[in-house]
Amino acid sequence: MLSIFYGFLIGCFVTLIGGGGATFYLGVLTSTLGLSTAVAVPTSLFIAVPALFSGLVTQWRLKNVEVKTGNRLILAAIPGILIGTVVAKYIPSAVYNIAVGCILIGMGTIVVIKNFRNRGKTPQRNQDSKIAPVFGFISGLMVGFGGLSGGSATVAGLSIMGIPAVKAAGTTTYVLWILAVVGLATHLVAGSVINWSAGLFLMVGGIIGSVLTPLVLHLFDPKKINKFLSPVIGFVIMYFGIRLFF
Repeated sequence: MLSIFYGFLIGCFVTLIGGGGATFYLGVLTSTLGLSTAVAVPTSLFIAVPALFSGLVTQWRLKNVEVKTGNRLILAAIPGILIGTVVAKYIPSAVYNIAVGCILIGMGTIVVIKNFRNRGKTPQRNQDSKIAPVFGFISGLMVGFGGLSGGSATVAGLSIMGIPAVKAAGTTTYVLWILAVVGLATHLVAGSVINWSAGLFLMVGGIIGSVLTPLVLHLFDPKKINKFLSPVIGFVIMYFGIRLFF
């Protein structure tokens, strides 16, 4: 039951800020359930795929998914995954963590500053196709390197492009579900071991949380939610960046 509760909290949180939750699931599987990293990584993807899909269905029905923008991110992320997978063998994880940490701190800072500067103004959307692939590629690199879902880079990019927080979270769910499917398929083909029983309980909680959160948010004024959620997303992204230094 505790695993279901953890899964529920993770499902709520990642749906709120826009993320795959792989890092959180990985933490619970290794620190709480005692799984090795080699087993926990594919198991976290096994959990994330159905949890993200259930959240995606809800977000889709609420019209919070911007498919065209999401597709541009996905197309840029796929080569990022491939390059990240290859490069991971040659670059020390410490160097990678510092580089990605700096990028996330920078992105989070931009999101926060942009939000406070635009207080009281109508958000300006910038869906330039030259911008979207950059964030998609970074997300792909994070996925390819392993241990990171790439959600923080994706939602940061969407926020910087001026997409409202609720739709940024919904679109990120769409992008990360595709990336999680690709990642899980890769692990299955490679013969990675998945702890099905440990993953099942977290998955149930994750599905419940990912479905209920957008339904609850839909009951409130989108403008007020965006005003509150946008800076929160920025600070969370900065937090994830800082964590990579330790």
